[in-house]
Amino acid sequence: MSRIGRRRLKASDDVDVDMVPIMNMFLVLIPFLLMSASFFQMKAINTSVPVQAENTSAGSSAEKAPKDIKVTVIVQIGREGFDISAISDYLEYEDLSKLEAKIGKVNKDEYPLAQMAAYLQKIKEIYPSSDTIIIIPDGSVVYETIIEAMDMARYSGRGDTPLFPNVVLSGKVG
Repeated sequence: MSRIGRRRLKASDDVDVDMVPIMNMFLVLIPFLLMSASFFQMKAINTSVPVQAENTSAGSSAEKAPKDIKVTVIVQIGREGFDISAISDYLEYEDLSKLEAKIGKVNKDEYPLAQMAAYLQKIKEIYPSSDTIIIIPDGSVVYETIIEAMDMARYSGRGDTPLFPNVVLSGKVG
């Protein structure tokens, strides 16, 4: 019986675990993981969401001068190029249809951003109080093209003077 008691005493002795190798491994592993981690910067583009407003006829185009009339320009970016149109509470259909334009692509992959900016500049010269543009990209349009169109619509031509500072990015309705 004394042998059995000795075996139990040996089995119940506390064993010290050597933690030094594990600590050394973490000492090497943590700097390696920190160096291999990818840090990214997130940037935001200021846009707004279109809001449906009630049609309130505050007057006709005959009562207001063109410099006081606001138009909202709509640029649809499609596979073939740009479709430009405008909406306004004060202008009739005939006046708005004069502002419509289609600008085709230069070649298969290149959109005519300079021509679009020149046409937007003409609209801004006719209606200088206009400040909103709605950009509606097709599903096939590349992200960079959308951003370039937004930039050209905001600042084009006159240096620091914004062309259409309120850029609204929208999806196709209907």
